[in-house]
Amino acid sequence: MRVLVPPLAALVLLVSCSSENDRRSGDTGMADTASGGLSTHDTMPTAVSDSGSVSGNGEATPAAVLSQMNVANTTEIQLSTLATKKASSPQVKQIARKLVADHTKNREQVRALAQKVNVTLTPAQGGSISSGDSVAMPQDLQSLSGAGFDKAFIQYQIDAHESNIHRIQNQTLPAVQNEQIKTYLQKTVTDMQGHLATLQQIQQQLGS
Repeated sequence: MRVLVPPLAALVLLVSCSSENDRRSGDTGMADTASGGLSTHDTMPTAVSDSGSVSGNGEATPAAVLSQMNVANTTEIQLSTLATKKASSPQVKQIARKLVADHTKNREQVRALAQKVNVTLTPAQGGSISSGDSVAMPQDLQSLSGAGFDKAFIQYQIDAHESNIHRIQNQTLPAVQNEQIKTYLQKTVTDMQGHLATLQQIQQQLGS
């Protein structure tokens, strides 16, 4: 079963968050009018300037990229936390817990890297969100329960991960000039590819 997610203009990365009225989540979910110009599943940062627009030379600035990654991680943590409670399948609960743990670790790396490169993470560059915000389950998933929810959540995450991996590999990485941020993004893509492989395995186990 495929969940159709309406486009959300974005805040950012990897998964969004204020309330469902303001946005929909992806691998992290983004806000309709937040900076970054991302759609529902496009939760990775594009080449944006400090003000959230593409810089003249196409470079993705450290402040913009890291702010967006911070927001995206927070969104994914919140959405997956809700999924750990709503899912009925042990496999789905397990991957949701893994997404929470891995994105929490990734968010810590983002914040440490921001300090290292001396940039401030701001909502203006990543969307309006804080680690204390609550996030509503996307409408497409809200009305589902049991096996229907499990299959829809897994499909939702597969779509989000595929989109984000593509965006970061083809748009963000080529535009980033800072080598430390490049290394971080490359590792993040590898981690996300691992998530995607697990999600696809679970999808097969759940059946059609």
